[in-house]
Amino acid sequence: MAYAGTPRVTIVVVVAPDADPARVGAALESARGQLEGAQLLVVGEIERVRDALVPFEGGLTALDLAGRAPAEVRNEAVARAEAPFVLLLEPGERLSADALPRHVSALESEPALVGSYGRVAIHDEDGVRVRPERGKGGPIFGRLLKERHLIPASAALVWRREALGERPFDPGYRSPTALRLALALELARDGREFVFHPAVVAERPREHATGEDLEELVKVFATVLYGPEHLDEKREQRARKRLGRTLVSMGKHFYRAGDYRRAGKLFDEAVKAAPGYFQGRRYQFLNFVKNTITRDA
Repeated sequence: MAYAGTPRVTIVVVVAPDADPARVGAALESARGQLEGAQLLVVGEIERVRDALVPFEGGLTALDLAGRAPAEVRNEAVARAEAPFVLLLEPGERLSADALPRHVSALESEPALVGSYGRVAIHDEDGVRVRPERGKGGPIFGRLLKERHLIPASAALVWRREALGERPFDPGYRSPTALRLALALELARDGREFVFHPAVVAERPREHATGEDLEELVKVFATVLYGPEHLDEKREQRARKRLGRTLVSMGKHFYRAGDYRRAGKLFDEAVKAAPGYFQGRRYQFLNFVKNTITRDA
């Protein structure tokens, strides 16, 4: 039965045009029964997964938004949310058993928090990788969003709805990865506070980004993360370095795909983005690679 009172959290399950009904069912099953007072919305290509929704009838609301743009689907769901907190599940994502009680309790107990998040288990052909992990700088768990790292799964993050309003997703993006990253970075603006639960692990399959997906990610980095004027000089230089390295990684992707013109352009943009990083031998090497592949194109 649907919850009769005011919901404590709204769980949105997005059904993409190519969604696997079995995965949608698994996402719903992972959310069902975790927390009394959860509103469950299923949005998108509903007819594609109608049979998978049967076991959950009476406990969810299905919104058929077939043919709508990805950002529009997510924004419509948030506009229909009745709870103060929102969690979004993309196709293939699943919640850990204790995720919702921990996230919601943390947000209810501390009004200053705009979000609560955990770790993510990414399943791919090489096994299972858990993010975030320990990097060269030591433990990064507690500073994930403050240091502007990527949230690799929607299921890892519960946010306070009033922080971004009813239409938090940027219609300029189509990639779920870009939409998710832009949302997390907008939430993290101006040093707003999050709580991190390292023991709470959401699950998702690995995302295979296309060239268009990668270009959207660079757009997010450039407009949301590295563009704001409020960054101090030290943080700006650190951000520009990360952007430059991201552009080089993208350039390598297009080089391997045989698109030498685009690869060379991205290497040029990397130098423009982080001139303080691409100096000396690093610049000479990158310029040599760019000139070589441009000549071979």
